[in-house]
Amino acid sequence: MSASAAYLDTSAFVKLLVAEPESAALRARLARWPDRVSATLLRTETVRALRRSGNEHLIGSARRLFRAILLIRLDEPLLDRAGDLGPAELRSLDSVHLAAALSVGTDLGVMITYDDRLREAALAQGLDVESPS
Repeated sequence: MSASAAYLDTSAFVKLLVAEPESAALRARLARWPDRVSATLLRTETVRALRRSGNEHLIGSARRLFRAILLIRLDEPLLDRAGDLGPAELRSLDSVHLAAALSVGTDLGVMITYDDRLREAALAQGLDVESPS
């Protein structure tokens, strides 16, 4: 990877599968980053989101798209770091995404999320954050 890797949380990844107002802008912006990364948590969250929104027919497409993303495994140190991250209002799964993004280190160019709490927490950690629209 290079310093131009993009971390996608689930709120961003789902927009690559389900047509939403931000989908075209997100696709255009991702052209800048040849490397994409996320946490293995993305697999579960995406399938659950697709089922919840009535888009079960897109689950196969999601599973194929996972192959284009470097998925960071959730090990004990990463989960411990997620538990230690602030602010206290940050949801558990969002803290896992943030810890995974931070684990990329200097290879990370940007974190892409459409979640306001995660965006604020990532900015507080010094990450560049975008929500293309």
